[in-house]
Amino acid sequence: MNTFIALIKREVAEHNSLWRVPLVLLGIAFLVKLSFVFGNLSFDFDLASRLNLDASVESLLSTAVGKVLKETSDFIAFVMYVVAIFYALASLYDERQDQSVLFWRSLPISDTETILAKLVVALAVVPIVVVVLQSIVAVVFLGTQSSSYLGAYFSYSLGELGKTLLWSMLPIISWCLFCSQIAKKSPLMMALVIPLVVTVVDWLFLDGVIADTFVINRFTGVDHYTPTVLIIGLIFSAACLTATIAKRGERF
Repeated sequence: MNTFIALIKREVAEHNSLWRVPLVLLGIAFLVKLSFVFGNLSFDFDLASRLNLDASVESLLSTAVGKVLKETSDFIAFVMYVVAIFYALASLYDERQDQSVLFWRSLPISDTETILAKLVVALAVVPIVVVVLQSIVAVVFLGTQSSSYLGAYFSYSLGELGKTLLWSMLPIISWCLFCSQIAKKSPLMMALVIPLVVTVVDWLFLDGVIADTFVINRFTGVDHYTPTVLIIGLIFSAACLTATIAKRGERF
């Protein structure tokens, strides 16, 4: 367990975007707050038509501050998920490029532990950062009144967060780790081009049935949380992770 925790700490320390981006987001939140207090920004606009709020939290989000916080929280989650994807794409590829993979192979650490540590960083550490950031931003804007907002908001959003991680992010991160391990030049291009080709071929010949399940809903957000979609995603994720571990175990 200590070894696995050390691997997670190493990932966070080596990939600066995992902690620099949250600091930037917090800095932006503080600047916006200062502008509302001392500057030119104000809450004299209506964002209600752009939001899809749950009925149970509507009353607590009826103010302009609450609505801005809702959009800010969604933005924070989106940015950090993008960070997680780029982290997954770079983590294994960078080790092969700078040959540091040879050093890590010399240690008594299995390839399975290494891959799972990267998966945990993307699917556990990053979501924790999202929740912490959202909480801090709420405190910045609402002060002592933030507890009521956070209680209502997280009772609604944590369930959505879990669904996003299981139905959408797990297959995406697993695919990105696989691309990071096998790509010879650009993991990002591989991660995007192959799903794009599958989508085009499927639309041309199969009416989009395969792409709707395997590609579109994974990258743009699952629009129906059915057991079938979840099972397919879990099988796909397991296949990607197994192939990634096997490929990393190959010697040069």
